[in-house]
Amino acid sequence: MPRGRPRKHNPTIPAHIDQLKLPAGIYWDRTGAGRWYVLERDDAGGKATATTVAGPTAKLSDLHAIIESRKGGSTKGSIAYVLDRFHASLDFKQLASTTRSHYEDYAAAIKAYPAKHGTLGELVVDRLGPPVFRHLVDTIAQGKPATTPGGKATPGYPTKANHWLRYLRRAFGWGVEHDACKTNPCRGVRCVKEVRNHRMPELTVFRAVQAYARRCCGLKPRERGALPRYLAAGMELAYQARLRGIEVLTLTDAHDLEEDLQTNRRKGSRDNLVRKGTATAQAIAELQAYRNEIWTAKKRQVPIRAEQRPLLVSEDGEPLTRSGWNTSWGRLMRNAVRDGVITAEQRFGLHGLKHRGVTDTKGDKKQASGLTDAMVRRYDHELPRVEPADD
Repeated sequence: MPRGRPRKHNPTIPAHIDQLKLPAGIYWDRTGAGRWYVLERDDAGGKATATTVAGPTAKLSDLHAIIESRKGGSTKGSIAYVLDRFHASLDFKQLASTTRSHYEDYAAAIKAYPAKHGTLGELVVDRLGPPVFRHLVDTIAQGKPATTPGGKATPGYPTKANHWLRYLRRAFGWGVEHDACKTNPCRGVRCVKEVRNHRMPELTVFRAVQAYARRCCGLKPRERGALPRYLAAGMELAYQARLRGIEVLTLTDAHDLEEDLQTNRRKGSRDNLVRKGTATAQAIAELQAYRNEIWTAKKRQVPIRAEQRPLLVSEDGEPLTRSGWNTSWGRLMRNAVRDGVITAEQRFGLHGLKHRGVTDTKGDKKQASGLTDAMVRRYDHELPRVEPADD
């Protein structure tokens, strides 16, 4: 037996909607061109506010899908449904762990991305075409200007747009093969051109941010502005040894030799032994001291094998993950801009310190960085001083 009073016939509701089959919880607003909305209350149970979820052209099946998705489940055939099935598949489980982690982040962001009515995850895949995703990719890549005077514009992220497109193309392709959807609307949508931006900081900017990180690392945990103690030391190792971010995060005591730091380079770069100068030795000692303090406080057993003792650990004593580092790094950059240490345009990433390290290296930069000739030209931003053609 249905709950509540039955709906009265509303002559302003579009004629293609069977009013007797409308789902509970969705309402029609006749003002303007008309819209479908739901009522939402905050956690305190205050006054209900109307949230638009569909326009006048929405079909009855669309309205049922919207209500179903708002209950916490994904409607069959929707983007969220296809992505959920793809992530539960054997194909997904056989991907590399880092790829799965990235895909999970993409899926969460795509499902919550705002659409004209509701979110992108609620849209049905088979009702979408390539123009929808062409517009999505272009919007993310170009960004959005400020909508009001003095408002904040959204910057463009071409790399993010291409990552989302490749991921959706792969997920929808899997969905077609496994009957989760009938079409792949991302097929044929081209990637945007990515602008290479190494974001190499000036040496003075790098040292200013590092000094700021050291001051914030000295604050008590949970104190306003406090940052983890591994940040400043990790920055130093990335710079001195010319390491990528993942190469810093995976350093262990096994790489700490008596007089050298043995690298663990990726992407075909050649490993080498970096002589431990004063700054490098101090950074390693700081990381080991911080790790030992945490392990002592947590009463963790110290592994006997050196390769099982990571230099960078999180607050719970576990090896620091990429996402954990990115969270701390993002907070460092935001705070540094807020406190006037750097400007928003001077923000840089950990990978920018590899560029800075290669550029500042004296002598044979190819051997020092383990890079090929082509890669050295990409990372070395020092302008060569040459003689004139004829003097």
